[in-house]
Amino acid sequence: MQLSEILDVRHSVFIVGNPGCAKSTIWKVLQAANCITPIDENKPDGPKLLTIEAIVDPKAVSSAELYGDMNPKTKEWKDGILAVVMRDMKNNSLPYKEEQKQKWIVLDGDVDPEWIETMNTVMDDNKVLTLVSSERIPLTPSMRLLLEISHLKNATPATVSRGGVLYVNDTDVGWRPYFESWLNKYKNGKSKDEHAYNVFSICLTQYINESFIDENKVKSHIAPVCEMGQVNSLCTIIDHLYNNLG
Repeated sequence: MQLSEILDVRHSVFIVGNPGCAKSTIWKVLQAANCITPIDENKPDGPKLLTIEAIVDPKAVSSAELYGDMNPKTKEWKDGILAVVMRDMKNNSLPYKEEQKQKWIVLDGDVDPEWIETMNTVMDDNKVLTLVSSERIPLTPSMRLLLEISHLKNATPATVSRGGVLYVNDTDVGWRPYFESWLNKYKNGKSKDEHAYNVFSICLTQYINESFIDENKVKSHIAPVCEMGQVNSLCTIIDHLYNNLG
């Protein structure tokens, strides 16, 4: 609900939170809700709001690959990923359509001045992406920017002030709903097995608790590991072992 309210007044939003705190789930739930809500409540069978997203990881590619690059020798322009996505959304090129009332560009990666500074003109009131080729790609009223990041340590005040901020605390959702949902599939889901449910329920609820999580926080790790990652890995290992029993 908070994300929906921010998107009503801002065209760019920072969704900030540690890995595993349900940042992706929040916008996916809102996207699904937008797709099933009738535009006119008096006509439940009428047209429905459609929301489509394009996910881009700005840290996985170079700045030239993200926005585009001009070959200094041939003077030939090569489009970047973000330039292609924004242009297709603006022109309603497939898979984007005019009847899709919301088009989201999800930038899933930490903020870095190397790439975010170019987005300043997109995030402010100009709502225009200016490329090195002098092409200007404006944001249409249906387009939104969602920046899914873990922190704003490297963001300048100028960047932060251009967008709304939704901070998701680790404790807002936590790992327990995921664990309980995983456990319930052995009771009611496709993997229905009453015996397995009882065994896992007794064993895992005894070992996976707040003290177990707190102990792991003080232990040294080769690579940073979040709480949700630990629980997810354990559930995946158990699923694999269970499936191989037969």
